[in-house]
Amino acid sequence: MTFAPLPLSEGVFFLMETHMKPNYCLGIDVGGSHITLDLVDADSFELLPGSTVREHLDTHVHPSAVLDVFERAIRACASKVEASTVRGVGLAIPGPFAYGEGVCRITPHQNKYEQMFGVNFRQYLSNALDSADKPVVFNNDAACFALGEYFRGGAQGFKRPVVVTLGTGFGASFLKDGRPQSTGDDVPPGGELWHVPYKTGIADDFFSTRWLVAEWQRRTGQTIAGGKEIAQAALKGDATAKQIYRTFGENLAECVAPWLAKFGADAFVIGGNIARDWDLYVPALEAGLAKRLAHGIAVKPCELGEQAPIYGAALALTLVDPADVTPGPLPAGFTGLDALVAKLSASPQAILDGPADAPWKPLVAALDAALRAQGKKPVWFDVNAARSGEGFSVDDLANIRPDLQSDLSVVAGCGSSKVLWPAAETIRL
Repeated sequence: MTFAPLPLSEGVFFLMETHMKPNYCLGIDVGGSHITLDLVDADSFELLPGSTVREHLDTHVHPSAVLDVFERAIRACASKVEASTVRGVGLAIPGPFAYGEGVCRITPHQNKYEQMFGVNFRQYLSNALDSADKPVVFNNDAACFALGEYFRGGAQGFKRPVVVTLGTGFGASFLKDGRPQSTGDDVPPGGELWHVPYKTGIADDFFSTRWLVAEWQRRTGQTIAGGKEIAQAALKGDATAKQIYRTFGENLAECVAPWLAKFGADAFVIGGNIARDWDLYVPALEAGLAKRLAHGIAVKPCELGEQAPIYGAALALTLVDPADVTPGPLPAGFTGLDALVAKLSASPQAILDGPADAPWKPLVAALDAALRAQGKKPVWFDVNAARSGEGFSVDDLANIRPDLQSDLSVVAGCGSSKVLWPAAETIRL
């Protein structure tokens, strides 16, 4: 709410109360067995009270069933405010995923989303807000955690923070002015640290609960349930437990310092379950960084906990131009749309192939809208999920599998006819 001065006469004013229209971003944190949704005010960065929606998610069922859970949940969350005040949807979703395209690249062998390889999430979910102009953006869960801390938590106010999570694994994100960095000489490959070589293995082997448990067993010959029990022992004065945590902090400093220096990081922000044991290892971490970094760095805890990915997923919408992630209209003069719709309607499976320079994104969006107007809800697959170098991966082409429970499955893009769907109608532009 603001107050605008309006003149009554020369030199005399009264204050008129004006109401600024709210501006909400809808964020989704995609977990292994559920999804959590919230509305975040894009101006105040506050969660809207009462907007939380939580839905069970079975990732092992067919694509249309998975996508319908997302669509229903988005509609339920967005319905809590006026439709025009929701600017878009942001998702924190685990990979492999073609985040820029909104296409799943999780293979059938990864024990989650086994039937989803190549599925165009963006196209399906773009219908949930009943507007093709509202963006649907995707980021990995570690990046969204970091973005949440950047906008609202422990990384707030820093220009180049590195945000890590320490728990069952070692997650990391390098942020430059609020944007995750994944390429360049100043960040590790992919902008992640888990795979960085360290000592006899990789960083993930040393900066997770697994290492704490293994180190306890190595030093004592005893098994222990987890890191929590080692922390409790350390707090009670157990010398071995205290030394394990000191070594953890020293190792962490040794591993990350070169990358913090290359990146010019001004903050190292730590979250995850092991962050709770702050006093047991952070003094050793800070001492190790002080020895290795020419310039000082702030070491801070994350502040948002499990809410960080929701904030990050939602507020990532503020970092994108909607025109970059929405399909836009078909080019003027494009013909044959009705004929394509008729052909697609005639079969439950279709392969849509054509030249690389065809207007694929607006075409798929236009076909989807026309088919939905007929009562069909297509599941679109992007053949580019199977691209490898200049060609295609044979294994990944085989991973693109039709949804036998959907109204219609369509694999689209240049080279789609390489996908082996024997029952599908092949259509060429």
